[in-house]
Amino acid sequence: MPTEMTRAALEDMIDAFQCGDHERLAARYDDDIQWLLYAPTSIFPFAGLKQGKSAVLTGLLLLYQSYSIAGHDVSLTVVDGHRAASITDIRLIQRSTGRVITAKLASFFRFRDGRLVGYRGFTDSFDWAEQVLGREIDP
Repeated sequence: MPTEMTRAALEDMIDAFQCGDHERLAARYDDDIQWLLYAPTSIFPFAGLKQGKSAVLTGLLLLYQSYSIAGHDVSLTVVDGHRAASITDIRLIQRSTGRVITAKLASFFRFRDGRLVGYRGFTDSFDWAEQVLGREIDP
């Protein structure tokens, strides 16, 4: 039963994220969620470590203010008990410039009672930063 519950919760969260349904996302987050997207926070203020539902929701609002979601295609999902992982091709439109930003995102989720308690997201943040800034960065 935990695997089916986790899969249903994950699918609901993915759909809510794609639609920008902040209230439905909030309902899926545990009050004590620990959320971490590995990317430079100076360029992506919604990234980094967010502790607690309020901090995560504030981060998501920052994301939605800066970008619109043009695509969120999950190519792989694995669910086992209370844990899940996915690989997603994401396309964002930067509101300030109109640039289309593309990235592949590996996500790892941990659920408890149908609510997300832990998230880790990995992407090529160097490539992502170059796209957002509109220029190559000298290493």
